[in-house]
Amino acid sequence: MNQLREERERRGWSRPRAADELESLAHKRNIPVTATRDSIIRYFREWEHGRNTPQVPYRDLLCDLYARTAEELGIATAAAQARTDIGLVYASSLAETLVTVGNLAGFDAQKHPGVISGHFSEEALYAACLDWLFVSPSKDHEATADRVTPRDVAEIVATTVMFDGMDRSFGGDQSRDLAVKYFKDHVVPRLGGTYNASVGRDLFHAASVLCEVIGYMAYDSDRHALAQRYFIQSLRLAKEAESPAYGSYVLSTMSHQAMYLGRPREALRLAEAARQSYAGTHVAAVQTEAAMHAARAYAALGDEPATTHALLAAEKFFAQQSTESAPEWASHWGETVFAAFAGATWLDLGKPEQARPHLVRAAQDANGQARRIVYSAAQLAKLSMLEGDAEQASAYAMTAADTAAGLRSKRSTKVVRDLRDDFQQQAAPQPIQAFLTRVNDDLSE
Repeated sequence: MNQLREERERRGWSRPRAADELESLAHKRNIPVTATRDSIIRYFREWEHGRNTPQVPYRDLLCDLYARTAEELGIATAAAQARTDIGLVYASSLAETLVTVGNLAGFDAQKHPGVISGHFSEEALYAACLDWLFVSPSKDHEATADRVTPRDVAEIVATTVMFDGMDRSFGGDQSRDLAVKYFKDHVVPRLGGTYNASVGRDLFHAASVLCEVIGYMAYDSDRHALAQRYFIQSLRLAKEAESPAYGSYVLSTMSHQAMYLGRPREALRLAEAARQSYAGTHVAAVQTEAAMHAARAYAALGDEPATTHALLAAEKFFAQQSTESAPEWASHWGETVFAAFAGATWLDLGKPEQARPHLVRAAQDANGQARRIVYSAAQLAKLSMLEGDAEQASAYAMTAADTAAGLRSKRSTKVVRDLRDDFQQQAAPQPIQAFLTRVNDDLSE
């Protein structure tokens, strides 16, 4: 007989009684179990017939419920069976979504290879876009008795701002583990709590923002499959928050990642999806960013007329922007970011004269943000080489290398490595040799 069934029957419990006991235990432990009671009863049936294996958090709850180890219950291998699609599916069911984000954060915190590694999935990306645009969510979870207050939401927002600032200043590897633990222990349980409609929207919006920040940290650390999982769940949480503006912003972030991975066609599709997602004017940065990412994708594809058209659209939207009224998550979209993107786009088209004023502006206004300094210096190094100024190119390249060395950001390291590779493919003049030697020495350590 299946060990789980044996333990249940030894106590004289029916499956509905066992489901009630499991829910009660989860509530006492403040562990999010957001599936409906009927779903949990169905889970018990599947577990006891061997058709499914309990995953986190159910595995640990069953061990506590029956006072047995995972080995004694025959479910010891459950932790090694993290589904490879965790987080890659955009679920219409809210109950399923809450289980998904809980499992994603839980396995991430455990550094489970089935979640933190893997390959970037184009299929998951396209499916998430279509689901975001066309699928209506279903509220099918049963809330716990724990009431969520506006103060709880304010705490999540403030903590997210802190983590976002640490990411921008020190790189994605600096505090991602702490952000994941906070998300798992303090945010996911609240998503299954009790709240009114207004608090619920604010709560899910705050959770969506933190989910995107954690995804961006993973992206900065070159864990692209993991980043994609968080971006997709951030998109789903934004839908629950009834926030098309933030969902569009997340799609633009996904476009940014696709461009970094050398996938301009996917980046363009994501930028177009972002543009279609939000037609409002309250957050002009959303349309600005979508148009700018489209411009970058067109430039990478060598379509100069389409690039110019997208840049003009970005300028139009940017002119409508008010930094004073922008929400916190869009507040970084000022003159500096606009200049950095515009300059990089013109540089991709091989237009140094148009690129220079933008790139100079971006470098001058980096405001001590190390990743911006790395990126701006690298772009100016490329520009200087196009203009035939090897001395200046070397100086900028060394700035990029020096700054990246102080960051825990694999993306910044890659920017420097790519700059080295670009210069090595050319007949690099003598002033560049010091930079090449420096980078080769750094990467060999």
